[in-house]
Amino acid sequence: MSAPATYVYEPQKNFSRTRKLPLHTVIKMLIGMGGNSLGKELLEWFGYSEKTVSVSAFVQQRNKIKPETLKHIFQTMVSQCDKHTLYNGYQLLAIDGSDLRLPSDKRESFSYIQNDETTKGYNLLHLDALYDVLQHVYVDASIQSKIGMNEHKALVSMIDDSAISDKVILIADRGYESFNNIAHCQEKNWNYIIRSKESYGIKFEAPPNATFDIDHLITLTRRQTKQTKILINKDPNRYRWIQPHTKFDYIKPKEDKLYDIPIRIVRFEIADSVYETLYTNLSREDFPVDILKELYQLRWGIETAFRELKYNVGLASIHSKKTAFVFQEIYAKLIMYNFSALIAYSQDVPTGKRINFAKSMHVCYQFFKEKLSDIVLAKMLSKYLSLIRPGRSFERNKINKNAVSFTYRIS
Repeated sequence: MSAPATYVYEPQKNFSRTRKLPLHTVIKMLIGMGGNSLGKELLEWFGYSEKTVSVSAFVQQRNKIKPETLKHIFQTMVSQCDKHTLYNGYQLLAIDGSDLRLPSDKRESFSYIQNDETTKGYNLLHLDALYDVLQHVYVDASIQSKIGMNEHKALVSMIDDSAISDKVILIADRGYESFNNIAHCQEKNWNYIIRSKESYGIKFEAPPNATFDIDHLITLTRRQTKQTKILINKDPNRYRWIQPHTKFDYIKPKEDKLYDIPIRIVRFEIADSVYETLYTNLSREDFPVDILKELYQLRWGIETAFRELKYNVGLASIHSKKTAFVFQEIYAKLIMYNFSALIAYSQDVPTGKRINFAKSMHVCYQFFKEKLSDIVLAKMLSKYLSLIRPGRSFERNKINKNAVSFTYRIS
């Protein structure tokens, strides 16, 4: 690290002496840890030698590092990624969120939840992420307590903080269809494809046919003046009044201002009498309905990425209950995921096959720990390929999984 004073709590004391665990080693160990017990992770890191440090020594050293350190490394890594995989010049970013179950500890108020006095409490965080579905890397993340979490707020903050100013297509599932989210994309000059819930969504006057592709202009206001009431009564399909408690960042409460949101609304059939509706600002000429369907299907990549992040990279098996340590490990796992994905997906693959990331990332782990050469790495990765079978579909069964207790880790 070039400026360790920025990353530790006590710059004058922390990592000032020569030790077995200097700052760069501790950070590298955090990134390279798997899902075993902490004791076994240390044994493997030191090659089962007599020089292996104790669990207590490692915890004392990591306790000196700010969680923001791993976040900074993650952000720096993302900024240096060469965005060479694009769709007609556009970067495709999917947004989604996933719960992270933690070992129970009522002392950690940030994540502890107890529904009532008669039930056992539990610890839960919510991770929202932006994921590049073509380059297979996470580009941003937001960590919230499950209590009072707000996926819309997380999305807006990631849009506003992004250094990418254009040539982006944001792909989002149901639940993200809000005026505020769309307006933030519009102001950032981002394109978007957002699926609407069929039961409700942005109200508009739909054509009589079941499938359609229409342009719709919505004008928002917060004032209920005589003039705005005339506009709303005259054309309720276009003019909308936003209630004072509704979040919309581009019109302040009581501000006499109109805000236009042009939306293209597309509805198509995906099975017999089963339809999907998408909101977008992509042009009809460059992005016809079939292309929109294809792009929206790519959103599934973030669902797969969350599964791999949790159960292959090891995010579901965090080694601490302390909130600051949990934050450290979340960003460490994101770094390791990106490191492995950038290597694995850069390999030349025969036509009709693809990299099996769930298996190949274990080889990338060993390469990160400098136990494999780059030549051996390439040969090993070429063995982990899967057939591409387009058109397959499976019923999605949601299974709630508890945190992996420290007691039941592989010791």
